[in-house]
Amino acid sequence: MIGMCMELSLSSLRYFAVLAEELHFGHAAESLHITAPSLSERITRLEASLGVRLFVRNSRRVELTDEGRELQGLVGPVLHAHDDIVDWSARLRERADPVLRVGIVATVPVTTPILAAARERIPGVRLAARRLGFTEGVDALLQGRVDVAFLPDPLPSRPTRLRKVRIWSEPRVLVVASAHPLAGRRSVRICETNDETFIVAPGPVDVVNWWVVDPRPDGSSPRRGTLARSVEEMVEMCAAGLGVNIAAASLATYHSRPDLRFIPVEDIAPAQTVLVRLPAPAHPGVLAFERVAREVAARPGARSPDV
Repeated sequence: MIGMCMELSLSSLRYFAVLAEELHFGHAAESLHITAPSLSERITRLEASLGVRLFVRNSRRVELTDEGRELQGLVGPVLHAHDDIVDWSARLRERADPVLRVGIVATVPVTTPILAAARERIPGVRLAARRLGFTEGVDALLQGRVDVAFLPDPLPSRPTRLRKVRIWSEPRVLVVASAHPLAGRRSVRICETNDETFIVAPGPVDVVNWWVVDPRPDGSSPRRGTLARSVEEMVEMCAAGLGVNIAAASLATYHSRPDLRFIPVEDIAPAQTVLVRLPAPAHPGVLAFERVAREVAARPGARSPDV
């Protein structure tokens, strides 16, 4: 018989649901980010509160009892309903205090000043920065995961509905490990990297070709090695000597470390950073954010080396 002190907290039901799915205390505990003994204790307390056994457990296996299978069928809709209510509540809060989601692939010197100015000058809008992988930017905007984004140009050549404003331009550098033969050079020409293996992003062919300068002036194509999904992955791979990379010069400001060198490449086009948005953005703060970005990027003290 169920007593008045029956424990049916959502957390206990969630623990039960995960264990019922995994039928393994170790795996379920790992999924829930708790220890197996803690999970076992919570299940024991739930069984005691309900007055029934939910699992048959021994050293070799975990199985649901008949009552456990009945509860499993009831718990799913309860947990889904709870998650729906949490999502609904979050949407209410966002409508009352809209969050402008700003995507960032790589930070450049004007990124932080633009965010700081927007925070001060766009009342009633909270800013949230979202770190994006090399190839996520365009899809993140088109899918509504961010409202506006700082992205490296060129963008993919496939047709999009996006609008872009250039906010930063700077030379490109060769990123190499400190032990690399070119590490001591003041600068290099692109032809001097023809024998290198390049770490590249898994992006559209036209964009990747632009970054690695393919084809080269002599008609050759650079050798491509390991794929990097983010700036952080690329930096680690270069430092480990797995290959080299061509990046924007400001990478040296934000990812400087003793085991890396950043060597200017003399004879290739500069890197561009653009602010990108949909032509008719859903968030009311996007156009105001773009105006702030234009103004900050145009300040004499914020002008990039190539502008």
